[in-house]
Amino acid sequence: MARIHKIDLYEVGLGMLFIIVKFFLKSEYLHYGFFSDGLKGDISNLAKAQENYADFLLSQIPEGVKTIIDVGCGSGKMAQNLVRHGYRVDCVSPNSLLNEHARKLLGDDSEIFQCKYQELQTEKRYDMILFSETFHYIPIDISIENSLKFANPRGYIMICDFFKTNAPGKSRLGGGYKLSTWEKKTEKFPLTMIKEQDITEETAPTIDIVNSLSEEVFHPIWNLISRLAEDRYPHLLKLVKWKFRKKIAKIENKHFSGQRTGENFKKYKKYMFYLFQKRD
Repeated sequence: MARIHKIDLYEVGLGMLFIIVKFFLKSEYLHYGFFSDGLKGDISNLAKAQENYADFLLSQIPEGVKTIIDVGCGSGKMAQNLVRHGYRVDCVSPNSLLNEHARKLLGDDSEIFQCKYQELQTEKRYDMILFSETFHYIPIDISIENSLKFANPRGYIMICDFFKTNAPGKSRLGGGYKLSTWEKKTEKFPLTMIKEQDITEETAPTIDIVNSLSEEVFHPIWNLISRLAEDRYPHLLKLVKWKFRKKIAKIENKHFSGQRTGENFKKYKKYMFYLFQKRD
């Protein structure tokens, strides 16, 4: 009997997010915005802020870098941007839905490895390994060990991602490794830190925009659907609420509590930029 392939819900979720961002915000990036130079943290400025983020990464690439692998390339937009600036770029991502779009953007000049980074097997080597908001998805040791393997001698590892602080209390903002754990881990690898920069202030407004969308768009829609279901299918709704009560409570507590704000992001997270060079 043929094996039935199950659709990954996280993969579908990212695909849906990309469709929303592309249609409503006219952007193909799936990363945070970089709100610098007085740019107001408003949804109308998010696409511009995402372009700023991409420009920031481009400005940090060392001289001499020619080949890059983009780990977790999302829609492929950042990789396309790199290609337009003269870099030869390959990508690795397990997300088949987003990879389809990335292939359209990149054509045949870039190879897209459809797998998790920890499963990547290739003889290719690169001048720079790029993690743009993907570092927290992969175990730290595996990320660095693989990057050292795939990097050319004296190659670079660029990481731009958020980490957890040691602030007391429980955060409704998930994701990220503890910054203190990460800093200890870096000491055991043959890496020289070229640059470290805290960009939490510049990225935090993105969370305020997401929170506003939740409060002003998604929560009202959620309530309208609930009211409609209660009117049309009251018994079914009662069963669903009982059957999935924990999951529903988790969704409402996470997304509709009003606690996922820029200020809380700055309290519980540090958004950091790192550039390392591989030692001989």
